[in-house]
Amino acid sequence: MTGHVIHLSTSIHASPEAVWDVLTDVPHYGDILRSVKSTRLLTDDGYDVGTAWVEERTFFGHHGQEELRVTDSDAPRRTIHETSLRHDAIRTAYSVQPNRDDTTRLLVTATMDVTGRSTAEKAFWNAFGGHSYNATRRMLEQDLEDIRVETERRSGAATGRHRAS
Repeated sequence: MTGHVIHLSTSIHASPEAVWDVLTDVPHYGDILRSVKSTRLLTDDGYDVGTAWVEERTFFGHHGQEELRVTDSDAPRRTIHETSLRHDAIRTAYSVQPNRDDTTRLLVTATMDVTGRSTAEKAFWNAFGGHSYNATRRMLEQDLEDIRVETERRSGAATGRHRAS
């Protein structure tokens, strides 16, 4: 049972390679993403399928740690991170697409699978899952904005504010 699916995107004034460099700069997520306090790599340096890290993130007003793992990577076009939180499986897919106007579109799709929940937990989710959806959407919008700003900063591009859509 899918708990929620969120699709967002933003346009970045930089090359796909520059976007990829920021998107995959896991050791510096604490400096790039405002909701991430710190990251600790569990695998050797580099970014590819199997790369794993522990991320401390502020979410829903509390601090939590989760272990993430790269399950798909095709540089500089797409990557997928997966994690488990209690009974839930969370999959976050990023797609990096060049535009004709020398910008790059960064798309993210986050999917939460709540199949592992008990009947009572599923009922609770059906009643209150919208709060989780809205908070997750806001966090992902901030992540896209933070990646855009850092990519444009590193590329020396103008950083006018763009809203994730």
